[in-house]
Amino acid sequence: MYRGRGSGPRGPRPAGPRGYGPPPLPPDMIYKSFDYLESKHLFQRVTSEIDDSDLSKAILEKNQQLAPSPEELAAIQEQVTKFTSIVDNLVVSPDPEVDVEEMRIVGSFKKGTILAGHKTADIVLIIKHLPTKEDIDKIMKLLNEKMGALQSDKKKKAEVKENEQGFTYKFNGVSLNVLVTTLPGNTKETIDPEKHVKLEHLKNSLAAIRHARWFEENAFQSSIRVIVRIYKDFKRRIPFFANVNPWTIDLLAHHAAVANTTGTQLTVPQVFRRSLQLLSAGILLPGSASICDPCEPGFVKAHSFMSYEDQDSLACGAQTLLRALAHGGYKEILGIPGARTVTFDSATVFNGIIVTPSKFAYEKPSGDQQPNGS
Repeated sequence: MYRGRGSGPRGPRPAGPRGYGPPPLPPDMIYKSFDYLESKHLFQRVTSEIDDSDLSKAILEKNQQLAPSPEELAAIQEQVTKFTSIVDNLVVSPDPEVDVEEMRIVGSFKKGTILAGHKTADIVLIIKHLPTKEDIDKIMKLLNEKMGALQSDKKKKAEVKENEQGFTYKFNGVSLNVLVTTLPGNTKETIDPEKHVKLEHLKNSLAAIRHARWFEENAFQSSIRVIVRIYKDFKRRIPFFANVNPWTIDLLAHHAAVANTTGTQLTVPQVFRRSLQLLSAGILLPGSASICDPCEPGFVKAHSFMSYEDQDSLACGAQTLLRALAHGGYKEILGIPGARTVTFDSATVFNGIIVTPSKFAYEKPSGDQQPNGS
């Protein structure tokens, strides 16, 4: 990883969108970030193996706090089941106003990585033609009416709100985030931005289906879901992680748990430590070979959506957390009640060792146009 201050980001400079930013990188400048697990044979240990028993206990206890209760899951499932039954009936016996092809449950509820208190299920509703804003309004009103007929408490009224991607249905504290899209082949048709749902939203909803399917088929290790929840909690507590999207977190957790040539089955603490090591070494920095998005054609990097500032701050924050972890600061990192908060603007002492935060390497150049570096 390249360090120091200057006008550019950490690592080799990436290619920006056409017309903006630096030129494309030559193939020999795309680097593979350092991975301690893959290079372990090069470093002779001078101390005994790390005892992760306390860290393991802390992570699992934190995961228990972050996981929703059975009552929360049951409440969400109840609304999802009712919604599913309505859509199934619309597929079998189509309504003249609504041309539904199918629906898919996606997002953290489907993946099993939902956090406590977040009583929301994401649903993709696929219709047979390019959806218009008028279509969303019709679907929302029809489903609201039919859902109301299935609710046991007739006195309570649901809250429905339309948005650019679809609509939200909220009843008794549970939200259904309904994303309206179309069949993949229809996205090649001419889209009127004033009339239809934006192409970006249509593609994102279809991508959510691919993400949920891939995660269900590949994230079979329980440690992956534990680490995903930990990082989602980071998003809420640590500013450096705020702009990392959930799909990138899924891919990072899976990569840290599974991607190794040694065939080693890693424990939860090892996956957690390795994920911080990978971020610190620049796996999501400009020029990195990164993690390939398995749900997109070609080679699309997991961090391609992130700006230079976001990539730099993420690596910077991860380096500070990794130093704290190396000196026993796991309670502070995990946000265990009663523990101090890890500071990123001044030095902190852990077990007599001074941990100094990393400094940002990227300085925003003058000019209005900023590329998203990958």
